[in-house]
Amino acid sequence: MTSEAYAFFSRQAPGLWYKPAAFIKPLSEIVRCMKTAFTILLLIAVLASGCTTATPAVPPVQTVVTTLPNLTGNWTGPMQGYDEREGFTDHPFLTAVMTISEQHGRVFSGFIVFRSNSTESTDEFAGVIGRDNRTLTIAEHGGGYSSGEVLAPDEIELIYMQDGSPYSISIDSWRRV
Repeated sequence: MTSEAYAFFSRQAPGLWYKPAAFIKPLSEIVRCMKTAFTILLLIAVLASGCTTATPAVPPVQTVVTTLPNLTGNWTGPMQGYDEREGFTDHPFLTAVMTISEQHGRVFSGFIVFRSNSTESTDEFAGVIGRDNRTLTIAEHGGGYSSGEVLAPDEIELIYMQDGSPYSISIDSWRRV
């Protein structure tokens, strides 16, 4: 209401707050405006709460070996690790050849020949292939365990662990030769 209109109506009925019918909105229009305002507020609340954010990307699916791998044969490769006596080492003077001589289903056995300068030692082991046809677990004769996986038909990665004294751990990357 403009100030002139207020002055006019105030003179007509002093002391009363008078509004002519032209300035009063019908109740249905007021309800409609309130519904619209509520809908806008609700929409803003939904957007602010993150309900419309994109779903997270699905992580890439790793290649799954579907058939039982044949692990028999000779394997060799580098080793990196930590040894209680040597500290961190990549075993520069040590070569190793792992021979998996037998495999019956998911169970296999063999031996590892370690050569360092003119010294040679052999450790026997037995292992299993997990149900996923990829995971490997190995126990060595005399102590020590490895767990790992088949990365490709001719590539295996094992984590070797030996507790007690001296303790050691290493990453062994094996390739079929």
